[in-house]
Amino acid sequence: MGTDITITGPEMPPELVRESMFLNDLTWYGEAKRYDGKVCEIHPAKLYSSGIWERLILNVEGLQVWHYRLPNLEIVILLVFVLWQVFAILFKKLGLAIPKFASMMLAGLLLNVLLTVSGDKSTVHDLFFHKHRIDIPGCLGSFGFMIFWFLNGVKMDVKRIFKAETHARFTGLAAATLPITAGLFIYKFKSVKSKPLNTDEFNTILLMESLTSFSEIARLLIDLGMKNSSVGQVALSAAVVSNMVGLLLFLLMVPLSMPSLVTGVLLLVQMLFFIVIVFAVVRPILFRVIKRKREGMPIDDKYIYWILVLVCFSCMYWNDIGQFPALGAFFLGVAIPSGPPIGSALVERLESFNFGLILPLFMTACVLRVDIIVWKDMLTFNISTDKKLAVVSLVLLIFLLKLLVSMVVPCLFKMPLKESIVLSLIMSHKGIVEISFYAFTFGLDYMDRDTFSILVLSILLNSLFLPVGIRFLYDPTKQFMCYQKRSLETMKINGALKALVCIHRPDHISSMINLLEASYQSQEETPLTCYVLHLVELQGQDVPTLISHEVQKLGVGTLSESSENVILSFEHFNRYVCSSISIETFTCKAESNHMQDDICWLALDKAVTLIILPFHRTWCLDRTSVVSDSETIRFINYKVLKQAPCSVGILIERQLVNKKQESQQNLKVCVIFVGGKDDMEALAFAKRMARQENVTLTVLCLVAAGKSKGWDQMLDTGELRELILDPGNTKEDSAIYLEEKILDGVATSMLLRSMASDYDLFIVGRTCGENHAATRGIESWCEFEELGVIGDFLASPDFPSKTSVLVVQQQRTIANNH
Repeated sequence: MGTDITITGPEMPPELVRESMFLNDLTWYGEAKRYDGKVCEIHPAKLYSSGIWERLILNVEGLQVWHYRLPNLEIVILLVFVLWQVFAILFKKLGLAIPKFASMMLAGLLLNVLLTVSGDKSTVHDLFFHKHRIDIPGCLGSFGFMIFWFLNGVKMDVKRIFKAETHARFTGLAAATLPITAGLFIYKFKSVKSKPLNTDEFNTILLMESLTSFSEIARLLIDLGMKNSSVGQVALSAAVVSNMVGLLLFLLMVPLSMPSLVTGVLLLVQMLFFIVIVFAVVRPILFRVIKRKREGMPIDDKYIYWILVLVCFSCMYWNDIGQFPALGAFFLGVAIPSGPPIGSALVERLESFNFGLILPLFMTACVLRVDIIVWKDMLTFNISTDKKLAVVSLVLLIFLLKLLVSMVVPCLFKMPLKESIVLSLIMSHKGIVEISFYAFTFGLDYMDRDTFSILVLSILLNSLFLPVGIRFLYDPTKQFMCYQKRSLETMKINGALKALVCIHRPDHISSMINLLEASYQSQEETPLTCYVLHLVELQGQDVPTLISHEVQKLGVGTLSESSENVILSFEHFNRYVCSSISIETFTCKAESNHMQDDICWLALDKAVTLIILPFHRTWCLDRTSVVSDSETIRFINYKVLKQAPCSVGILIERQLVNKKQESQQNLKVCVIFVGGKDDMEALAFAKRMARQENVTLTVLCLVAAGKSKGWDQMLDTGELRELILDPGNTKEDSAIYLEEKILDGVATSMLLRSMASDYDLFIVGRTCGENHAATRGIESWCEFEELGVIGDFLASPDFPSKTSVLVVQQQRTIANNH
């Protein structure tokens, strides 16, 4: 583009002065050049600097590196990322479960303060505000906000509305409709002169403050560790109902707000046309793509790219009809088949990058647009105008109404008062969805800057104080407290035992079946009910699912291949090998960092006495080397040990536990006993095994040499001898008692190495040898804390035998009934 321009002369017309300034800015920013009185814009624009040689050789003056588009974008992304991560880490270190988007808002607030203090000519101002240029960081942030709404739709489980309990449905419905009804009633009977807010502002605030976003509730529950709790499950169901009610009200209110009925009906038809297309055309096409995909193979990249193109077209369509563009992406996301292979692939590829890098740009841009002076006035209660007072009053009124109705409705359905209060606080949470809608209406000049600033401030305060209040009232670490003793030691040796067996991978199936087959072939005297839980990582969804296969039978395509293998394997074992064991199978779909909650909830619900977990390491077929080492499984095991409502066992299978049965030989089991509750629990489990005809039990008692026994050790030894020598507790000649005097840990390791090949299974308490001479000197060599010192030694690859090990921990805590 070439333009003739005269730069000098005080009598230039104003329009030429503005054009001259514009072209001067283009030239200064390196996006245009002057040639004999002409200014020529450079296409394509230079995205990055030429480096240090630009100043030394080319002698370019005035152009800083952050004035180029690519370095500017990189610096802004890095600055925003560092600031919001600092706030997030600070809250985590303080033990505050503040949502991450609140940290993003605080980063924007800090930048806003810096801009206000430094002025328009500062470097910070040059980074975020560009003269006559496209705001690339802002555009990228808007793209991230669009992807955020799309992923919200992908992860939303609309079917949960039909599965939700009655009190959850009524809570979600009442929490959305009552504030809206009350607000419309108040607005209708106000005179025109006493309405500081216009209709568009009032309707926008009323709708967004009354609704509860499912995605915001799901993310809040994750941050609070309550996603798998009973209150969290009710909140998720109520949020889905509230979200869908809000969308329905939005679709109805928009046409009614049009100046003419014909225009409103036409707009409604355009919106419904889009919804019909995505559900009647796009969704069936994607299901065909899934059917054509080979089992076990990921979805092709081309389908991901086409879906992203559809996301952009969806937003463009809704923008062209004058509506909130992100709703197009949201409806498209709801139409995408959730879970693997498409939904999970989209979430896996987009969410972390979008939420960590791109979306913070949008959140920061929103806070940069607020007026800090208004925030100062609000926080000091200096409300100077009627409009500001009306906005604050409306927000507080809706918040209190929503809080009240979300508490009263669950109480009417017999929910405890404390849980109802927690639920009401969760349902009143606000976040990114509300901010994005307010930013959209503010960009369309439907509300002024003061109103927008007050609304953003209310969301920031909501996100900072509500989670702290919820955590104060509800401690997720105490949700699995049991009011009864559930340990093997306190049970009668011939009492009915309930056990929960956990499966993560296919190779865990044989391990658990072998243990059950070796331990409980006959159930006439020691009945066993076994609950089998297959744990599947949740992908592409926000709602965890627990499926009981006694209720929901197998159907084509209802479960993954791995789940079918688990169910069929245990059914075959129950039918043809050990029919006396009662087996019930479950499949749990949850995020890996919350699977321990599902394990503990099922154990609590089924009154389980023992949870059996697989070790996180898997050995090869000859059991000589480790082929997989899952830190995720190790984390789950560690968390279950900390919060389980019953006893827990970790099985390390390095050889087939029931291998001796094929040759009609007895299974040789050794219990290593030092003293303590965990050792007594391990002994109680071994005594149950010893009641079987094919099991020979050896109890190895390690006694510190040269020291007198304390009262606790004498008590343990007395109970031990009584249990071993009592003929009514076991079959004749099935138990062997050995007692060895030990000087230190070295002597213990030598003893265990000498008898390593004599047994098929070692059973040991988790705290076996803790603060005892048996482990003195080898405690620091313990690699896995969850196994204890001796358990870790037996499971070590350096141990000469490949004998399997079962590490047992007795129930840790019992809740007070008062």
